[in-house]
Amino acid sequence: MARIDFVTGAPLRYMPLVNELAMMPDRVEAVLSAHAGASLTHAPADGAWPAARVLAHMLSYARHNGRFIFMIANMTDPIRTLWDEDAEIATEGWLNFDPAHFVATLDAETTATVDLLSRTPDASWGRPGVHPSDGRRSLRQQLQAHLDHMSEHLAQLETLLSA
Repeated sequence: MARIDFVTGAPLRYMPLVNELAMMPDRVEAVLSAHAGASLTHAPADGAWPAARVLAHMLSYARHNGRFIFMIANMTDPIRTLWDEDAEIATEGWLNFDPAHFVATLDAETTATVDLLSRTPDASWGRPGVHPSDGRRSLRQQLQAHLDHMSEHLAQLETLLSA
């Protein structure tokens, strides 16, 4: 298989990463469906976030990381900006979402990033951006970190909802 589809210019080498990102809302939905009766707002005794807060964090992270990925793909050495996640969650009302609304919102936040990355040529995946705490990262490295972070929270959700 060629690295680039010469008709569309779409990446082929990095499509497994793009496909993994595209599947994230479905993975969240599967976890939520498997625990349909579980409370999203029940706070664990150890002081950890309740499931609704984990989901709200995932939405905020998907939004802001998606913007950073867009910046890396389109700008020279962009710097990821910090944001007030708690204020955003309160403003958006994410803690009050039902499972279907969480999944639909995550899907909307993820789709824009998937669409962008589906059109990003392989040659652009080495473009760098600067993460405030993790330093310089390529587009590929940033996407992999995004996927790893989301997967960690997916496992956290599974644990919270199983308890």
